[in-house]
Amino acid sequence: MRFKGEGGSTLIEFAFAFIVFFAFLFGLLGVTLWGIGGFFVQEAAYEAAREYAVTLDEGAARELGGSVLKRWAYLFIVPGSVSVEVRREGDKAVAEVRAKPRVRRLYLYQMPELTRRASCTLEYRFRNPGEFSG
Repeated sequence: MRFKGEGGSTLIEFAFAFIVFFAFLFGLLGVTLWGIGGFFVQEAAYEAAREYAVTLDEGAARELGGSVLKRWAYLFIVPGSVSVEVRREGDKAVAEVRAKPRVRRLYLYQMPELTRRASCTLEYRFRNPGEFSG
């Protein structure tokens, strides 16, 4: 049974479904771009921590962490927003890398800053195990 005046109801239903579908699609795209940027930032943190664990040179570790992000990562992060911190915590080398994602706002979705931390055991500990207890 069809009521009089229902001619455009399918179009209205399609418009509502279309809006919801594209909101979901843009959210998925934003999270994907943010996740790929997070992967690059994590890799930079790991490489900086590894370099500092081996050489104990903060400058070289920061430079290596930044150079990892100079390859393809600038498609996903803002180049000037990268900061690399390297420090020693006991027998560990710790690196923390922060960067802003290239796409910070995608319609309804706000992407947070990328912050990743990595740690490695200092190589000195393996070369001189007698100096450490436990």
